[in-house]
Amino acid sequence: MKIGRVLILLALILILGVGAAFLWLRRRAAPTATTNSGGGRQAAEMIPVVVAAQPIRRGTKITEQMLATVDLPADRVLAVQITDPKEAIGKLAVRDLAQGMFLTKGDVAEKLSVSAEGSLASLQIPPGSVAISIPMSRLSGVAYGIRPGDHVAVLASFPFVDVDQDYQTVLPDKVAVVKPPQMGEKGQTITADVQPSEAPFGRSVTDNDLGLPFYLVASEPQRARLVSQMLIKDAAVLYVGTFPLTTQRPVLPPQGGEGAPAPKQQGQAAAAQGQPQPKTEHEQKTPPDIITLVVSPQEAVTLKYLMDRQVVMTLALRAGGDTTDISTDAVTLSYVLDNYGVVVPAKLPYDLAPRIDKVVPPILPNDQWMQMLTPQP
Repeated sequence: MKIGRVLILLALILILGVGAAFLWLRRRAAPTATTNSGGGRQAAEMIPVVVAAQPIRRGTKITEQMLATVDLPADRVLAVQITDPKEAIGKLAVRDLAQGMFLTKGDVAEKLSVSAEGSLASLQIPPGSVAISIPMSRLSGVAYGIRPGDHVAVLASFPFVDVDQDYQTVLPDKVAVVKPPQMGEKGQTITADVQPSEAPFGRSVTDNDLGLPFYLVASEPQRARLVSQMLIKDAAVLYVGTFPLTTQRPVLPPQGGEGAPAPKQQGQAAAAQGQPQPKTEHEQKTPPDIITLVVSPQEAVTLKYLMDRQVVMTLALRAGGDTTDISTDAVTLSYVLDNYGVVVPAKLPYDLAPRIDKVVPPILPNDQWMQMLTPQP
């Protein structure tokens, strides 16, 4: 009986030991299984990454239609890549983006700065438009009152003259004397000879009183017939004057302290180092002689032609926010006479003295006094 009890007790101890060992091994293997299971889920996790759905040019404002997303494994996604389209929508492309290119945080920005990939001026030109520069003076540029962002209209005047259609020279033509062929003393033929002269080609008329014919020639060169018209109704002003060639600011030596050059030597030190120097007072006050306009490509070609033909152009400043379509009539001498009540004076048997051939503004006494007080350059 005692031996049986001992065997039963040993069997119970053995069973409890096996159970305890099983539980200990199971608990030890549980974290490993959990870790392996989590690693599998991480390897299989996919993250959407933003790509360009179409080619996007530098400076373009990005819209939702320009973007798409591609799922990539989480371990292949870089920290600089954009995973949310909202991070790019509404911003500007910093560089040209090809279709299918992954967007990074450095590819978009709220504002663009000058870089080797383009200029700031090009970012202000709407798609489909171009910028072109034309000459400007104080009179043609609204007394230098135009600023970037304004809108102007371009007026031009054309002096027309009559020309010989074949020679394309201004009429009247000059007369040449032609000597017919003659027979020489020895029977040889002398060919015709053309001897040009400075006499202009005129026309013959018959005097009604004398009944005699006369040959009339012009007393002066042909007078041009002038017409003025508004050619471009609305052009945006991109810049007034010459664009700065560089945006680098001059690096001046530190003020004071040991080793700092004297104030008179700072400009010389900057010039010796090849650094741009600050503009002088004269350079800052130099009036602009050129203006850059944003126009359509066809209008740019028109302005190019007018400049090459030395046509005088004048700018008219438009009201801020005015987008109405302007309609104008070409103005000639007949238009002024017909629409402004100008009367052509009749030929009278009397006149005023002294004789006046052109209208000259009068010089007032105060004008002479101001000229004496104004220092001459």
